[in-house]
Amino acid sequence: MALKVVISHKTQYKYDKKVSLSPHIIRLRPAPHSRTPIQSSI
Repeated sequence: MALKVVISHKTQYKYDKKVSLSPHIIRLRPAPHSRTPIQSSI
């Protein structure tokens, strides 16, 4: 039985002063010892 999951996430930050913007990278994967196969990812 295959389990398909869609994840949507929004992060918001608030700072006292102006900051420069840059992209963030997040990687969500099963633990290395898991037997969970990944069919596709973006």
